[in-house]
Amino acid sequence: MSEERLGRYHIEGELGRGGMSVVYRGYDPVLDRAVAIKVLHPHLATRDDSRTRFTREAKAVARLKHPSIVEVYDYSPPDSPRAYIVTELIEGPTLRAFVEENPLRHGEASALLMVPVFEALSHAHAKGVVHRDVKPENIMLRPDGVPVLMDFGIASMVDTETLTATGTMLGSPAHMAPEIVEGEAVTAQADLFSAGTVLYWMVCGALPFSGPTPAALFRRILESKFDPVLQRRPHAGRAIARLTERCMSREPGDRPGSADAVVASLRALLADAGLDQINLQLHALHSNPSVFQDELGRSLVPRYLMAARTALDAGLTGRAIDFLDRVLGIDESHPEAQALLRRIERGQRRGAILKGGLAAAALALLGFGIWSVWPAGDPASPPGGPSSPLAAADVGPAAPAARVAVATRAAPVRAAAPVSAPARSPASGAAPDRGPADADALDAGPADAGRVARRRPPRRVASRAPGASPGTIAALASAPPPPQPVRVPVKGGAYKSTQVLVNRRPRGYIYEIERDGGLLLPPGRHSFRFENPACRPLERTIVVDARSPRGPTVVFECVLRPAIIHITTGRDLPVRAPDGRVIGRTNQDFPFTMSQRFAELRLTLGDPGDNLATLPVKLYAGQRIVKEFDF
Repeated sequence: MSEERLGRYHIEGELGRGGMSVVYRGYDPVLDRAVAIKVLHPHLATRDDSRTRFTREAKAVARLKHPSIVEVYDYSPPDSPRAYIVTELIEGPTLRAFVEENPLRHGEASALLMVPVFEALSHAHAKGVVHRDVKPENIMLRPDGVPVLMDFGIASMVDTETLTATGTMLGSPAHMAPEIVEGEAVTAQADLFSAGTVLYWMVCGALPFSGPTPAALFRRILESKFDPVLQRRPHAGRAIARLTERCMSREPGDRPGSADAVVASLRALLADAGLDQINLQLHALHSNPSVFQDELGRSLVPRYLMAARTALDAGLTGRAIDFLDRVLGIDESHPEAQALLRRIERGQRRGAILKGGLAAAALALLGFGIWSVWPAGDPASPPGGPSSPLAAADVGPAAPAARVAVATRAAPVRAAAPVSAPARSPASGAAPDRGPADADALDAGPADAGRVARRRPPRRVASRAPGASPGTIAALASAPPPPQPVRVPVKGGAYKSTQVLVNRRPRGYIYEIERDGGLLLPPGRHSFRFENPACRPLERTIVVDARSPRGPTVVFECVLRPAIIHITTGRDLPVRAPDGRVIGRTNQDFPFTMSQRFAELRLTLGDPGDNLATLPVKLYAGQRIVKEFDF
């Protein structure tokens, strides 16, 4: 560009070039400040309809006031030969430059950088503005380390026809949401997808989608083909991996309900890491990345060890393992973390051995010729005889077939444990050797085997398998098994992106829980809370019974929040629904009751008899939309 001035602004030098614009450093003599001037390439803004769209969108972006959104100061007038936007000047590197120079060793540092980005998206989405081009190059770091989103609305300031005609790609291919690739309507969910790819890139050190050609890249995006986070970065942690991959879900409805929901998850993750002073810690990261990451690693080890011990005490083995995995990702030879993992492994082996012992004891006591002394006063009826409760439990139409199946699988064991008393016929007053008294003993789970042993204890052992003392067998037969977690199904119908908290701790989203077959919860009382931006919070309390193999199904029923509408006009006017009802007034928030998550309707401004104006609106339950109407 040869001009030294653009409107009232002095051009001082070029800062960078992109596919849609050139950015210059400028000076505003009226307000005596340095500015950035983004000038769109001429082929993107020569048509009247493009210029109209540019002006309208520039006004919308100029209304966004947020610490992590670049402030728009000015934009080109309609008669300007060039289309440009004047913004605050950010004196700092792009996120891409910063991360490439200072690779992030901890997923927590990536989460720290993304909190302001998702907060900025939340603010923009509430104002009805979608970024459309979130990528590391469009995020800059202020001198205090706080990330700032650039180029808000630029992608929507030019029309698709112009871009197609010139062959220019709208947005950055590697970060595009599938719906943008397919040319579908772009919503706030597209920004969540793109921001998710940025988070993936920081955590894993590589882009999730790549290909030798644009066509191959788009095919991978549409097929949602990417390496899982934990495959690329095994010690990243399940929490950040799950959140990242959820943001990159193929279907918009499977992504988090809003940018606010992502912020809440990131802040919960950072709270576990002791990173709850976001701006202060961002400043430390920006000032000296290497020192910050060294100190972060040292601080995470004791925090996560304590969290692992707390989780173990609460019976949350999976959560404990995740914390220990993060510790070993920082220090792979940490002795206490390895000791805790061995303790978990021993506990699991001990539980498996005890469960197997209980099952074996039940089989030995009930099926392999171990005899009990029958009750006094009934010498003709041993425990297996016709008048015995054990015999009554065994008879019935299904018993013979069941005994055949059990005996077939138990044959090797029977050979190793010979019967010490001869089998006798029912006519002689003794029971034949019939195999296990409960035909389901071998098919049942470990807890069921324990119940079998408790249900039919022998009164006294007269003979036994070689090598087992009476005390050992009696202890195994009568000892209650350790409490086993029970699987609790969770259903959400059409609202599978709802977050589930159990006893005030996040346990994932309904679609994840349904995929896993439910939540494993210890016996006792548990409180559930369901959170979805489109729905009012719902709480449920259940009681998990250790005697039941499956817990009660917890069903989330969504009561939709109203959509909030704000229409800005030059004067106050009534706002009417399509049926003529007055539902609010302009220049103020008013709710609209939703019967479904999304609705499109045309609202009418003014009183009957006036020159009525109408405008279309798209409403989302629980979200606030802002419309500006020149009236």
